[in-house]
Order: sequence, then structure tokens, then C-alpha cells
Amino acid sequence: MILGSWKTATIAIAGTLSGAVDLGRDYELLEVIIPTIDSATIGVRVADTVAGTYQDLAHTSPTAVGHFVPTTTAGVGGITALFRLGGFQHVKILASAAQTTAAVNFTIRGMNR
Repeated sequence: MILGSWKTATIAIAGTLSGAVDLGRDYELLEVIIPTIDSATIGVRVADTVAGTYQDLAHTSPTAVGHFVPTTTAGVGGITALFRLGGFQHVKILASAAQTTAAVNFTIRGMNR
């Protein structure tokens, strides 16, 4: 297994989308360590370049790795999620609700089998 370097994706306070993260190369999978957050669903957006147009990453099967993963509610603790990237290098982390308590730092890395 090839593991990328850990990176940080930050969603600012009152925000729902992190800044762009360049994983350094194309990866099949994305590991996301989700800290305690305001109640929200977490997803991934991808683009072909770091400054490109980011689109939601989705799969046709609702149970496929990469489908939006429900997260824990505020104060309950974190979760680690695995998303199927399918060969993207540039990602953003998306929350379904604004993070009003504080800015949130997600720890992420790409993985290839």
C-alpha cells in the first residue's frame, strides 16, 4: 500500500467548505480523520487542478465507499472515514452545515493499493 503524507483541510468558522488541498499525486482512496464537529454530514469535492472547478464526489451505489459519511454530533468525538477518490489529486472537504462553534481541521491523506 502506498500512503501519502498527512495534510490538513480546514473549514473556517461559519463555513462549509475547506480550502483546496493538493495531495501531491493521484490517489485511489482518501482517508479523512474527522474531529468533533457541529452536527453535519461530510463529503469530498474534487477537481483536475488545484485552481479548477470542484465538484461533489459521488458514487452510484448509496453504500459505496465514498458516499457521504454521517459524522458524530458536537461533543461526542470523532470518526475516520474512507472515500474512493478514483484517481484525483485535488480535494476539498465539504460539511452539510456551517461549523459555527470553531474552525475545523480535518487530517487527510491519499492512499493507493
